[in-house]
Amino acid sequence: MLLHTCDLPTLKKGEAIGALLEAQKAGKVRWLGYSGDNDAAAWAAARPEIAVVETSISICDQANIEIVLPVARKHNVGVIAKRPIANAAWKDLSRQPGFYKGYAQPYTDRLGRMGLSPTDLGFSGPPEQAWPEIALRFTLSQKGVHTAIIGTTRLENAVANRNYAQKGPLRENVVRRIREAFDAAEAASSSIWAGLG
Repeated sequence: MLLHTCDLPTLKKGEAIGALLEAQKAGKVRWLGYSGDNDAAAWAAARPEIAVVETSISICDQANIEIVLPVARKHNVGVIAKRPIANAAWKDLSRQPGFYKGYAQPYTDRLGRMGLSPTDLGFSGPPEQAWPEIALRFTLSQKGVHTAIIGTTRLENAVANRNYAQKGPLRENVVRRIREAFDAAEAASSSIWAGLG
């Protein structure tokens, strides 16, 4: 059972995790986890009660690679990457359905500022076909990521994502290029690109 998006001050009070522990003691919950980002997720990953954290990691959301993953590795905590394909940030916002436009906007903005194309990363073919593979394989390339949640309403996307995952991690130089583009774009923005959550 994962506690979702509880802020750090609330987590530190202990009541929320305490309630999960009571459910575990009653036999209603087998493993305890936390879903969130940034310092709260890092704090949760260091707790002995926590077996797994779910945190945002993608080509457009890289803060938790530095903030959460090292803590999770140190404490042997499982990691579920959420939003591993960055809310399809390569799509024009006008093609995002309904309320997803606003939800996808920061991802789309970040990817645009990164200034990368699939060709820059050694991929050919239409960007709409290359980006999902690049994005998913980038997320799964991160040391300490054990699995990823990929939502879709289309069977063909689920099959394609499975096939991308089976190809394994991206080459190290490709991962490095994506990380460098993110860092450069963040620095040029004059703001900290925290986990989007």
